[in-house]
Amino acid sequence: MSEKKYLIKKCTLLPNDDKGSSLQEPYDIVKGVAAIDYYESLQNTTISMTITFIDVDQVLGRKGVTGGEYIDVTVLDGEEDKFEIKSTEHKLMLNSVRNMVTESNKQVATLEFVSVDALINETARVNKKFSGNVTQTVKTILKGDESTGYLGLKTKKNLDSDDATNSYSFVGNLRRPFDTIQWLCSKAQSSKKNFGFLFYETIEGYHFRSIESLLKQEAVPYQQADRPIEGNKILQNNLNQTNDIGTNLRMGMYANRTLYLNIENHTLKEVDFNITELDTKKDLKFLKDIEKSPSRLMLKVSDVGVSQKGSEKKDTKPNSELDVYKNKSYTRTSLLFSQTLQISVPLNTTLRAGIKVDVKFPLKNEEGEGSTDEYGSDKTNDPSGEYLISELRHLIGGGSGETQLTLIRDAFTA
Repeated sequence: MSEKKYLIKKCTLLPNDDKGSSLQEPYDIVKGVAAIDYYESLQNTTISMTITFIDVDQVLGRKGVTGGEYIDVTVLDGEEDKFEIKSTEHKLMLNSVRNMVTESNKQVATLEFVSVDALINETARVNKKFSGNVTQTVKTILKGDESTGYLGLKTKKNLDSDDATNSYSFVGNLRRPFDTIQWLCSKAQSSKKNFGFLFYETIEGYHFRSIESLLKQEAVPYQQADRPIEGNKILQNNLNQTNDIGTNLRMGMYANRTLYLNIENHTLKEVDFNITELDTKKDLKFLKDIEKSPSRLMLKVSDVGVSQKGSEKKDTKPNSELDVYKNKSYTRTSLLFSQTLQISVPLNTTLRAGIKVDVKFPLKNEEGEGSTDEYGSDKTNDPSGEYLISELRHLIGGGSGETQLTLIRDAFTA
């Protein structure tokens, strides 16, 4: 934990009139809050938070807290606001009260808060045809379109997006909004040679970002040292080499072949992919005996014949050359998660999922023990180098705070 002291100044439950909350008025639970755990991830469409609450005399039940309430949170470091959740902006709603343990006259409970958009997503459906730019389609699904009367998810949260260079035609088929957007991530292209988008939420709002643009960010520096240093310090780390050649072969990460069935003319289109088509930064000699043959064969239906009920015109043209680069998008996204590193740092509420960090660890001496005054980099075999933040947790409680990060990087491509 960090040495700086943190104060949970405000933690207020607010009634939700729209959901028929039993809570009649705002209720400040800050005195019973033992810990706050805030979470965001590149693989989650929404943010979430849990609060460990010591409930003396079963106050939650007496106040009518049953779920559906919003939350306001403010954490201070003695000088300025360091972390803030606003009910009007972030809209985190109490989803459940769980793990209740009773001790004498008090209960210890975990309050689980989720984005209200995550709950709306469970009942909303994408029920129209889209045929424009992929990024614009994502915006319409999230915000709606007044000109056509399509409501969408109706979120008021910000959307930070990169422009896709391609269009894509499809019918929603009553998918959930977030499921549809995640599905579109594999259809989006950022340039002729770059594929793969990610959709996720941080405390700043939603993001529909290309992997290419995320990797071009300026990196936030962090380093580990046994002595006091200036700047961002790593408290703990755990390198997890997730590159499993056998699993990657089974998934077709290095080489795969897909047969696309065209349901309009009943033909098959064969599309091969090999990792060497990407810009490799490492010598992949171990693939020389297997790269000539695809390790995974797949059969899919081409996206043709898209039409809407009542439409006389049928779209029989395939979605550009989507079949050709869909496999590249899948592989590019999988490669991004090929190596992970978990680190803990002093609480830093300016960090976000999707931010790039440059971590440096002291190099070992010639005997492989201890540490030197030199630090590693991308060119060394130690964990040092640039990563993306895949998962982020802010843990606050007992006057201290810590940020836990799961970092990812591509072990094969530039």
